[in-house]
Amino acid sequence: MAPGKRRITATRSALGALALLGGAALWWAWPPGGVDAAPSSAPLTAAPEVEAPARWNEPDAALTGEVRRIVRAAIVDAEEGGAKSGACHVSVLVQELGARGALVELDADRPLRPASNLKLATTAVALTLLGAAADFETKFEAGGPLRDGVLRGDLVVRAGGDPLMAEELEGECGPLLAPWVQELRGAGVQMIAGDLVLDLGTFADATPGPAWPSPAQHWKDYCALASGFSANGGCITIKVEPTTPGRPAVVWVHPLGHGANLDVDVLTSAKKSPSNVRPVVFSDRIRVRGTIPADVSSWVGRYAHPDPVGLFGAVLRRALSDGGVEVKGATRRERGTRGGRTLATLRSPIASVLPAINSNSNNAVADQLFYKVGADFSGAGDREGGARATLSALGEYGLDVEGFQQVDGSGLSRENRVTARQMVCLLDAVVDVGDGGAGVFMESLALSGRTGTLADRMIGTPAESRVRGKTGFIGGTSALSGVAMCEGGRFLVFSVLVEYPVLGGLNTNVWKPMQDRICDALVRSG
Repeated sequence: MAPGKRRITATRSALGALALLGGAALWWAWPPGGVDAAPSSAPLTAAPEVEAPARWNEPDAALTGEVRRIVRAAIVDAEEGGAKSGACHVSVLVQELGARGALVELDADRPLRPASNLKLATTAVALTLLGAAADFETKFEAGGPLRDGVLRGDLVVRAGGDPLMAEELEGECGPLLAPWVQELRGAGVQMIAGDLVLDLGTFADATPGPAWPSPAQHWKDYCALASGFSANGGCITIKVEPTTPGRPAVVWVHPLGHGANLDVDVLTSAKKSPSNVRPVVFSDRIRVRGTIPADVSSWVGRYAHPDPVGLFGAVLRRALSDGGVEVKGATRRERGTRGGRTLATLRSPIASVLPAINSNSNNAVADQLFYKVGADFSGAGDREGGARATLSALGEYGLDVEGFQQVDGSGLSRENRVTARQMVCLLDAVVDVGDGGAGVFMESLALSGRTGTLADRMIGTPAESRVRGKTGFIGGTSALSGVAMCEGGRFLVFSVLVEYPVLGGLNTNVWKPMQDRICDALVRSG
């Protein structure tokens, strides 16, 4: 190991850095509403004292035995469900946060597909390299002189990788752009005589990733594309509200200014009938057909837009118009455009998108962040640049990256590889992220039985509200990694990675229950 590098293991003597996680304890908001909301024995109300140097833990024979039994039973169930003998691989590593030595270790160094567990690496590396207070920055420059309120030239917009999305806005982007438009007006701009130039710089064109799902799935939101510009995370959000039976429903298509022609024909049907809304999204046309029952409040769906850069340009023009800035010219895309004085800068905190990535598993937003890190630290806002930045960050910590392979930020590609040991070491290392980064990271994770992709899991068990983690699923891959708070007060970092034959139902019926039972065992272990 090179001099000066720190080796990442789950050995953090920096357990004392739990103060970085939001105050008195790691579980400052675990569960929401305070520690008294926990369904099982009272969790810690203060961070544990840390021994220095870091503690060494021996393997926990009882816990290892229980985890082995859980895994073996799941593999038997998978084989009974059609998987060939020996075709299922399960890796597990469990370590105490801030202590050396694995408590449970099952095939922990086998590189496996992580699926969306890879988002943990994407977000942790971003917080490490960019800092918790970093922003996506989209700069607006004068491509000519500004006189009497008229920009006599182009408005050059520099890509910053911003997904331009806030989940609470249900697809709308206007409120995110309005402050910037006012900043532009404050600089004296009332009209742009030239074009609206979207300069992608080093950012990649919006294309599907390597080893993605088949093109037949590319219209779905989890296949939304990423680039230097985007709006609503590269998606169109469609909301349908019923009226009275036999009458047209109310259909909202966001973000406003999307630029497509609408072809809408959705009727309100009788009560207790199923929703049957069928959207189709093209760059220039959005069709919404079907029915919605009168007794539902609304129906909401998100669909990948074929051209997120074009979507951003259309939405931006709408925001400019709404803010009183007229654009006379066209919208065009270029690279390396000569600009001039910066008139305004749109800033969006990277911390604001982490829950969408880690709790709700938004793929396109993860890829936007991956590109942003690549652009800032490798000089290339693409998959290769993001991968180089990640390896550099992991190398600086001294993590053994043998077998690690990251080709996107989301984990959607089947070419990604990681080991359970690398995942645990990475999670443990986040405790050392300063500038509030550790707290931002932990808050972004789903909470068992409460939020995100873990909202419906571990309910009614000792693990409810005691596991913060990230799920992962693509065909033939299932994963869950995170941090568990034991009933006795220990904090355990864990990773469970599974590869298996692509057979319908195994993830739901076998692997998710297996992961939940492992978490239950961890929480009860003391």
